[in-house]
Amino acid sequence: MTNQPTDTTIPKGMELPAKLANINAAFLSRLLTARGLLEADNEVTAIEEAGVGMTAGYFSDIKKIHCLFKSPTNCPAHFVAKAWPDFEMLPGEAISDMFIKDIKGYMIPAEQFFPRPVVYLADFDQTNNRWGLIMEDVDQYAQQKVHETELTLDEVMQMIPGLVDCAVAWEGCDSGDRAATLAEFGVGHWSSAENLALYKDVMPAGAKLFDKVVSMVESDLNDGASWQTLFGTGVAELFTNKLDAHFSKIDPALGATCTLSHGDLRGDNLFFCPKTETNSHGWLTIDFQLMFKGPIPSDLAYLMSSGSVLPEVYEADNRNRILRTFFELFKTKTQCYPDYEFEQFEAEFAAMCTVMYIYYIGMGGAIWRAAAFENEQPGRIELGSEPFTIDDLTPEELRKRMWWRKTIRNNRVLFNDLQLVPLWQSMPDNASGTGAWVELPPHLTAP
Repeated sequence: MTNQPTDTTIPKGMELPAKLANINAAFLSRLLTARGLLEADNEVTAIEEAGVGMTAGYFSDIKKIHCLFKSPTNCPAHFVAKAWPDFEMLPGEAISDMFIKDIKGYMIPAEQFFPRPVVYLADFDQTNNRWGLIMEDVDQYAQQKVHETELTLDEVMQMIPGLVDCAVAWEGCDSGDRAATLAEFGVGHWSSAENLALYKDVMPAGAKLFDKVVSMVESDLNDGASWQTLFGTGVAELFTNKLDAHFSKIDPALGATCTLSHGDLRGDNLFFCPKTETNSHGWLTIDFQLMFKGPIPSDLAYLMSSGSVLPEVYEADNRNRILRTFFELFKTKTQCYPDYEFEQFEAEFAAMCTVMYIYYIGMGGAIWRAAAFENEQPGRIELGSEPFTIDDLTPEELRKRMWWRKTIRNNRVLFNDLQLVPLWQSMPDNASGTGAWVELPPHLTAP
């Protein structure tokens, strides 16, 4: 690992990139020279580019870069770069908020947050919509947990001490100095009216389409099981109508715990590496654009409800072992919640294991609509108006579907085990703020 530069803002005389293509050999030559890493008489003559994880790029455009230099040098040569996305899945304002949180996340002192890569550029110009994040490519010494290689039970257990340390570092951040710091970062509470308003607005545009996808027994995404048959209702549509009631139970004002959550702790954002003096946990994480304040088990719940963990991890016995291990370690370290009970911890876990599902419905709504109405995106197999098959998809589209399939299977097990659907059926509907529903097109309703 290289030492972290003291300044990650854009050097004087340079301009932040408008798009990923602007991060080219000339840009990197100037940046690395300004950072004192590249000799003044040297330069980057060419870059070799590659893509990154299969689900990366939903809210930004990202690429791996290998720099080739005019002369031999000790300058770092392998980077990951991020800029504004060409395909915007959410309104521009929401994406800019994510970028700000991501960049600010790399500014939090290491002892107060997750272990992270070295960053060479982390800056933004919101007025002119220019954003840049360039960091070391930790693939050079760590293994990224892409979704072909899900986390094992042992790997999840290895992560628990680090997750607990971060939860303790920010516990009680709904008030005091830490709350003020997070407010400056634009990090709000998951149950806030502002956050729920965003998802109540966008989820109706994807809910019925996603319900259609998971109802199809013939789809390889569903393992021959229809959610409609299993749960007796359209789960996405039902849950969309219950957001306010579901998340009212995680309000700190009503006694819920609170800490800072990574917000997107899944395989593409995780790397396992040798343990060192500076990284005693042996893992790193990236991408803080979805940070939020939420209950203590928020990050654990997100990881455990994703396609990034093996079925052995989320099956009931091991899931309970993981939850109990996390809880017991947290109780030995907490200063804010000495009276925290395991029953409350479990209830908060159950509430927060729905966050990725919300992302699938709300943020993923653009994908389901493109499939249903434009015959685009990998979901066109289920939702398209033309007869598409697996043979029609690109390798990257196939990899995305693999991730969807693993997450759908996970969520089906969790929602059934935790009896979430009956719980939602007993709750009142949202009082207001629900966006316009997108109905199924005729080709999906015909007998």
